[in-house]
Amino acid sequence: MRIILCDDQRQELEDMARIFRETAQLLAVDLSVCACTSGEEAVQAAVQGPGPDLVILDIYMKGLNGMETARRLRQAMPGVPLAFLTSSRDFAVDAFALEALHYLVKPLTPDAAQELLRRLRAQSPQVSRCLRLTGRRESRRFPLGQIRYLTSLDRGVQLYLLSSREWVAAPFHQAVDQLGKEWDFVLISRGCIVNLNSLLYLGSSGCHLKTGECLPVSCRERSKVQARYNEFMFRKMSQMEGKP
Repeated sequence: MRIILCDDQRQELEDMARIFRETAQLLAVDLSVCACTSGEEAVQAAVQGPGPDLVILDIYMKGLNGMETARRLRQAMPGVPLAFLTSSRDFAVDAFALEALHYLVKPLTPDAAQELLRRLRAQSPQVSRCLRLTGRRESRRFPLGQIRYLTSLDRGVQLYLLSSREWVAAPFHQAVDQLGKEWDFVLISRGCIVNLNSLLYLGSSGCHLKTGECLPVSCRERSKVQARYNEFMFRKMSQMEGKP
């Protein structure tokens, strides 16, 4: 799980980051915290880095305040979960208008941090699922919910995320080995894996994504893709009906 924590008071920022890391250990959550001291920095970290599972914003900041930062994030990444930190409840109505996951009043307590992480896991069960790609010089983690599809490119992995593209110098088999165990990902050709949550439908010409893209399915993988897609749709319908 990757969270972006934003507060223009550096000491408070460090204290809150520590509380979230300690809370994550108690909940057995794999957590990385990106600490930002301005709204502008938080937006850049969210858009240019691996997609965050949660962005936590202090409302009263110099320059770009928390509310305006949240609006910019909503434009760039419509589905990203947001939470607010503040010393006042004056902006509670605005926060919930932005579909905030939680509204935390300072000072942050371990109990409040634990409640927020529990809410996040309940709302988005897949936030703890990540793809880890390791090359010679770097190791990066990408939340599965942020990945639309990925391909083998130039001896590395090209990831097509919800709001950006990322290339990692790691062997493609790492993605194949990890995502092959996930119920909502499928290998559609020798060098392409698709997140089935990104599909509009599976047609005779290939995988038609919600973005309008169409990715061809190889003859070798077609029967496996169809079977995985059928299983995926059955599971989604069962979840909607409240079945186990």
